[in-house]
Amino acid sequence: MMKARLFLFSMLFPLLVYAQLEETQVVITDGLSNAQLKGAIEKNISCFLMSCNTAVMNGDKPKVDKTLTDDARKALSAMWKMSPMSCPVSKIEEICLETPDGYQVRNIPVSMMAADDDDKDQELVLNLTRNGEIDNISIAIEGHKYKEIMDSHESVEDLFRRQVIVDFVENYRTSYNRKDLKYIESVFSDNALIITGKVVREKPKSDFAMRSLSPERIVYQKKTKGEYIASLKKVFASNSYLNVVFDEVEVIQHPKLTDIYGVTLKQEWNSSRYRDVGFVFLMIDFQDELHPLIQVRTWQPEKLNGKVLARDEVFNLGDFDIVRSLVND
Repeated sequence: MMKARLFLFSMLFPLLVYAQLEETQVVITDGLSNAQLKGAIEKNISCFLMSCNTAVMNGDKPKVDKTLTDDARKALSAMWKMSPMSCPVSKIEEICLETPDGYQVRNIPVSMMAADDDDKDQELVLNLTRNGEIDNISIAIEGHKYKEIMDSHESVEDLFRRQVIVDFVENYRTSYNRKDLKYIESVFSDNALIITGKVVREKPKSDFAMRSLSPERIVYQKKTKGEYIASLKKVFASNSYLNVVFDEVEVIQHPKLTDIYGVTLKQEWNSSRYRDVGFVFLMIDFQDELHPLIQVRTWQPEKLNGKVLARDEVFNLGDFDIVRSLVND
């Protein structure tokens, strides 16, 4: 009898936790002087999170018609198909940042229900309109890395671009999680250079070769934008779940062409059929300040012959000749 009661409690415990967290409250601690707008943003984000918690408990979809714009509802719907999410805390205190189009609140903790245990705990970034409606939802990079990137700015213009880059990287990552081919296609230049690498194991011809040569090497393949998008389409179709995580993000401005930036990051790719870890390099062109484009994307495996690739072995800005007539679309 006691075992039956313990089993029943273990089944009910997650529901009790979610029930307690249904009343999630968001408090903006700084960044807004307009009390009415501050109240609207707090209410909208709180309602959004409570709707997610309720939907998880009921096995339903969030009812968020009054707090999200059409674009944000589409983004949430795509993310929800990949993984329902809930907010594991009852009170959130965060600052509000001003952006060119409105406002932004970062570091919103959520649990991704479909993710593996190691990947469940993530954070959202919510972009809001000037009226306080949630206009975009993306998965955040780590808070300390965000601060490090922003603190490294060398001018007001560089600070603005770094904010755009962070938003860009977070939306780029989230587009994979929600299988948004349209967005991914829109951020690549039509002339983009895409390089992928894979590790192949050499077959030694003698005992001496086995002792003297590295058994593994990286083989690189170039792809056009069209080929890359076609390949991604197949990957998205063949995987029911996809979680892409970006870590160790590093942002470098070109020393001469100051509207060109290099972004290096470690990518963890987790899908229902395949997992890998590798380094991604993006060369991003800011000739159109509000609509940057990826001109180069490379991927390399994290390890070769059991050792993590050294930084000088990872692609960077110095590996590519930039010709302005070719950079422009």
